[in-house]
Amino acid sequence: MMKDLGARAFNYGYASPVLMVATYNDDGSVNVMNLHECTRTNAGHLALCIGKPKKTHENIEKRGAFTLTLATKEMMAEVDYMGTVSGYRVPDKFEKAGMKAVKSDLVDAPIIVGSKVVLECEVIEFVDIPNFNCIVARVVNLKADESVLGANSKIDTSKIGMIFYESFNNQYFSLGEKAGNAWEEGRKFM
Repeated sequence: MMKDLGARAFNYGYASPVLMVATYNDDGSVNVMNLHECTRTNAGHLALCIGKPKKTHENIEKRGAFTLTLATKEMMAEVDYMGTVSGYRVPDKFEKAGMKAVKSDLVDAPIIVGSKVVLECEVIEFVDIPNFNCIVARVVNLKADESVLGANSKIDTSKIGMIFYESFNNQYFSLGEKAGNAWEEGRKFM
């Protein structure tokens, strides 16, 4: 039997990948935020929900670009810190976490050193919604560390060690075992 928990129990929703959104501040220093409100559109673009009063939002508006790093278990403490501390209150939070970055060749944004998978993105548009914007962005490039590539030179998700945010209990989880093959499991009904 199912039990009613109310709409607020959904909080941020289902478990979703934890991303690190990296931008440059006005002085060229690096700002990073922890984000799990992001989805891929049918057009292949990304849609990020970022609060208007966030430093990252301001930086994206000014630069028109950002990078997204798939957060990993190895980065969990740094990732959590980036989601806990405001870039306005602690402008050097990236340095305090002991992190380093290099400049992207393709967009006006930093790439976090040690990242396994990075998406380099540029803004297409801001969709104004009360209290936040949905930032629609084009993926310019995907960079992957060779350590996460399989024999076919495609990303092997099991090698990334990416983490997911589970909002029902405010926990991080890592990716589990393979459950099946997309576009094949339902063939038994055809």
